[in-house]
Amino acid sequence: MRSLARTATEYFDQLEPERREPLLRLRKMIVGIWPGIVEDMDREMPTYHLKGRTLCALASQKNFMVLYIIPHDLLNAFKKDLLVFDKGRSCIRFKRLEQGTLDLFDRIIKYTGSQMDESQLVEVRTRRQPSRLVS
Repeated sequence: MRSLARTATEYFDQLEPERREPLLRLRKMIVGIWPGIVEDMDREMPTYHLKGRTLCALASQKNFMVLYIIPHDLLNAFKKDLLVFDKGRSCIRFKRLEQGTLDLFDRIIKYTGSQMDESQLVEVRTRRQPSRLVS
């Protein structure tokens, strides 16, 4: 769903409660794992940058919620775990955030954040300034 939100807080506030709660849990988890992470709105969704590099993003789509892992080549380490998910190259789609899914996302975010220097993707290796910081 297209969002005109200028901040991540606005983005989450505009969501239906059944989408807001799980995405806010993921947001809290990401910030808890990487306390220095910077959140902004990039490509109309809350996006998280670690040491100037884009790590992940969250979105609410029409039929599902999504965790985007930007260094998607690092997701190969979770190939077997992700077999049960509807996924794309960098996105993991889900309808409910169950404890098993949350635990897997926790491991993925820890791993991809710690291994970003190993990613072969140019867009991950490039440092950037966030477009809109969350206040």
